[in-house]
Amino acid sequence: MEFPPLHPRPSSLELLLLQAEHRSSYIWEGELLAQTLRSRRRDGMWDFLKDHQLHPCVVKHLQDTGFYRIIEIGRLQLDWSLITALIERWRPETHIFDLPIGEATITLQDVEVLYGLPINGLAVALPQGMRDYTGAQYLDTLQRLTDFRPEDDGVLVGASRLALTPIRLHLEAMHDDITHDTPELHIMCWDAAVLGYLYRQMCQACMGSKRDVAGFMPLLQVTVALTTPSTKPASLTDDHTAAHLPIKRRRDEDDLDSVAGQDGMCLRPTAALKHKGCGTH
Repeated sequence: MEFPPLHPRPSSLELLLLQAEHRSSYIWEGELLAQTLRSRRRDGMWDFLKDHQLHPCVVKHLQDTGFYRIIEIGRLQLDWSLITALIERWRPETHIFDLPIGEATITLQDVEVLYGLPINGLAVALPQGMRDYTGAQYLDTLQRLTDFRPEDDGVLVGASRLALTPIRLHLEAMHDDITHDTPELHIMCWDAAVLGYLYRQMCQACMGSKRDVAGFMPLLQVTVALTTPSTKPASLTDDHTAAHLPIKRRRDEDDLDSVAGQDGMCLRPTAALKHKGCGTH
């Protein structure tokens, strides 16, 4: 089935107040065509889990909070070409993907159904004053919560960041000292926290000429894969290739989770994007 040519420029800018600095404007002018977004920081969690067995108490707490399902699902091979193309169509004004075949978004129910994170519970929020913490104040908080404070001042990265490696090494060392005498955790609405952070990061990444993005990218890729069959992730295919929107991308050699994309994508009618569950409208 052949599809008519698609005009990528918005037909109306009435609601798209940020279009002048949107990533799609740069692409329209011939810029950023070969630039693929990448992860802001390589996550070593999966490598860590490969070499270490979680303590039963840690497993229980992860199960109580809903995060253990992410570990059960396992590592997903990310297609950064697909993720980049989606973020190029993310609208920060309305929090939707403005696709040629319709509008779509990710909902709280998507997060609950796909990854089991609780949608009910206390709101996850940091104290307002914590946004202005210095590195030394973070070290004081770390010592108060874990009774651990790195001796090396090199753990401070900049004015308000901590390197996680010394903390991880400490947690590995204290593994055998973990007891079952731990307080019960409050039920928190991690569903909204994960989705809200992903929204925020996509809103930042789709503006200007950003090169990296943070947030729970597997959620973005899996949701799209389930709502649009033509974007089935590479980890679920036989030949380990993935389709993406018609902008040629290159494999990110620095990211082991990335895969090379095909040139072009078979766009499907709007009905194919929607499903009976949730996540699109």
